[in-house]
Amino acid sequence: MKAKLKDGFEVEILDAVIGSWDFLEVLSDIDEGEMGLLVKAARMMLGKEGVKALKEHIRDADGKVATDAMVDALQEIMESANELKNSEPSPA
Repeated sequence: MKAKLKDGFEVEILDAVIGSWDFLEVLSDIDEGEMGLLVKAARMMLGKEGVKALKEHIRDADGKVATDAMVDALQEIMESANELKNSEPSPA
């Protein structure tokens, strides 16, 4: 499924990961303070190429990718994924 940032940038979310227990465990560990797992969650959710594309989108004029900007974008992608998932018609 495609997720879209407010600025229009689109990235593909790996559908199979969003509903996986492993991904949920990583998110739970992040909620418990293991912020280093954000990188793993991003790679699981977007794949390496998706993360690379997102980083290039966020990279500033000095060539840096700010951690805060990346975290904000990942949160926005997760929110977008939840909205898309909730708007899908339920199976009959």
